[in-house]
Amino acid sequence: MVVSAVAPSLAILSYLYLRDRYEAEPLRLVAIVFAMGMISTLPVAFIKWEALSLSMNRYQYTFFVGALLEEAAKYGITYWFAVRNREFNEEYDGILYAVSASLGFATVENILKVMHFGLGAAEIRALLSVPGHALFGVIMGSYFGLAKFQPKVYKRRIQFSQALILPWILHGIYDVILLKGSYLWMLLLIPFMLWLLWSALGKVKQAQTHSPFKSI
Repeated sequence: MVVSAVAPSLAILSYLYLRDRYEAEPLRLVAIVFAMGMISTLPVAFIKWEALSLSMNRYQYTFFVGALLEEAAKYGITYWFAVRNREFNEEYDGILYAVSASLGFATVENILKVMHFGLGAAEIRALLSVPGHALFGVIMGSYFGLAKFQPKVYKRRIQFSQALILPWILHGIYDVILLKGSYLWMLLLIPFMLWLLWSALGKVKQAQTHSPFKSI
C-alpha cells in the first residue's frame, strides 16, 4: 500500500532528474529537499487545522489557506535549502529542486490518503494529485531559476514573487475545480491539466536551452 503511494512521486522525480542533461545535481541534496517537503506536511496540516476557525466558505479556505500554505511551504524549502546552495548553478536546478520539495509533500499526503481511503485513492491521486504537485513545482522552479541568475534587482524580485504567486493561483484553481466535484467542472480539469503539462514541458525545455554547461 505504501509502495503504491510513493511510486508515482519517485517515478516523476527520477524522470526529471534524468532530464538534467548537462550538470547533474547531487542526489544527497535532492534527497534532503524531498525529505524536507515530506516533513513540511506536519506544520502545514497544523496551520490548516487552526485556520478552520476563520470566517471563510470552503472555496475561500481551499484557495487562500490550503493552496497558499502548501505552495508557501514548498517555496520556503526550495529557497532555503536549494536556491541558496552553491550547487544551484543553472536554471534547470530550480525546476528539479522545486519539484523535489513538491513531491516530498505529495508523497506524505498520498500515504495518508491511501491509508485512509484504500488503494483506489492511489490510482486517482497517481493520475491527478501527484502530477499536479509536480507541475506546480515546475512552474515555481522555473521562476526560481530565472531569478537566481537575473542581474537586475527589480526583475529578480518580480521573478521570486512569481515563483510563489503563480503556483499558488494554479493550485488554488485546481483545488476549487476538484471541490466543485460536478461532472461539468471535472471536464474542465482535463484541458486545465493538459495546459499545465504543456506549459511545464516548455519551461523544462527552456531551462535546458539556457544551461551554461550545454556546450561543455
